[in-house]
Amino acid sequence: MATQAQFGPLARGRSAVLSGTVTGRLHRAAVVRIGFGLIWAIDASFKWLPGFVHGQTLSDELGSASTVHTPVIHQWIQLWHGIATYSPGAFAVGTAVIETLIALGLVFGVFSNLVFVGSAVYSLGIWSSAEAFGLPWSAPGITDVGPSVAYIFASLALLHAYAGSTWSLDSHLRPRLGRFRWLAGPSPEEIQKHTAHPSPATA
Repeated sequence: MATQAQFGPLARGRSAVLSGTVTGRLHRAAVVRIGFGLIWAIDASFKWLPGFVHGQTLSDELGSASTVHTPVIHQWIQLWHGIATYSPGAFAVGTAVIETLIALGLVFGVFSNLVFVGSAVYSLGIWSSAEAFGLPWSAPGITDVGPSVAYIFASLALLHAYAGSTWSLDSHLRPRLGRFRWLAGPSPEEIQKHTAHPSPATA
């Protein structure tokens, strides 16, 4: 019968290879997360410009209802247009603050899981209101369905890739969050344990 000592070095070798593979993948995901955060930071900086933050361009930003006549979508866009134009300055500042928080959360890796989900939901809100799902798709010269749809899938892909696990402040926050640790990205050790295959039984 083979002993544990005989298989110990081999098992440790496999574990080391897996650890290196997992760490490298997490670092690459972190680089993409930071880059995505910088893109959000550029978007947020535009929202702080006087024309937007004072609510002067909101009517144009949310004016798609006049060209979109699809039932439900038309009413949805009108709803957000009404909310935004009721208090344009407050709505614009709120938008700028949200995008700034998303950018900071991505770049510094703070509450990564929450930020990834929040970024996807927020992007869906933009895509379904300001961009109106890219409708009408029959309009002359249309070339895409709106850029925010890419933000949705990018955010969900980063969540799936555990992009907040390394090179992030989550590593310091995670131990202090208790039952709310799910808001932060899991540790590399947790991911390794989750992805490692159990060793086959030996006779």
